Amino acid sequence: MHSVKLQKHIPNFLTSFRCLSSIIVPWFIVYGDEIGAILAPIIFIIAGITDFFDGFLARKYNVTSNFGKIIDPVADKMLIISTLLALSMEGFFDYYYTFIPVLFIVLREIFITGIREQTYNMNITLDVSVLAKWKTTIQIVACSTYLVWRSHSFFFESKIIFILSVLLIWFAGIITIITCYDYLKKVWNHL
Repeated sequence: MHSVKLQKHIPNFLTSFRCLSSIIVPWFIVYGDEIGAILAPIIFIIAGITDFFDGFLARKYNVTSNFGKIIDPVADKMLIISTLLALSMEGFFDYYYTFIPVLFIVLREIFITGIREQTYNMNITLDVSVLAKWKTTIQIVACSTYLVWRSHSFFFESKIIFILSVLLIWFAGIITIITCYDYLKKVWNHL
C-alpha cells in the first residue's frame, strides 16, 4: 500500500525538485564562488536527469496527475531560463555568438508558454513533439556544459569545453526556433 502511494508521488516530487533547483542553481552561479561553481553543475545535471524520470515513472505506474501535466513543462523552462539568466549576469553570454542563441531560447520558452496557456483555455490540446523533447534535452546538455566549463575555469582553463559549450548553445538555439515554428504551425492548423 505504501509503495503505491510512494510511486504516485515520486514524479511530482521530481518535478518539484526541478522547480526548486531553478532557484538554487542560479543562486550558486551568482553568489557561490568556487563552491557554487562546483555545486551548480551537479544540482543542474541531477535536476536535468529528473526531467526524464518523472515522465517515465508517471507513465510506467500510470500515476499522471494534473499537477504534473501543468508543472512539468513549466519546471523545465524555469530551470533552463533561470540558469541562462544567471550565467548572463556573470557575463558568460556577453558576446553576440553566445547572446543570440540564448535570446532565442529565452524568448521562445516564454512565448510558447503563453501560447500553450491560450490553447489550453480554447480546449485545444497539442501533444509535445519528439523534437520538442529533444530540444529540452539539448538545452539541458548545453547549460550543463557551460556550468562544467564555468566550474573548471575556477581551477584551470579548458578551451575544448568552452568551444563545445558554444556549439551546443547554438545547436540548442536552432532546435528551439525549429520547435517554435512547428508549434505555431500546429496551433494555426487548429484555429
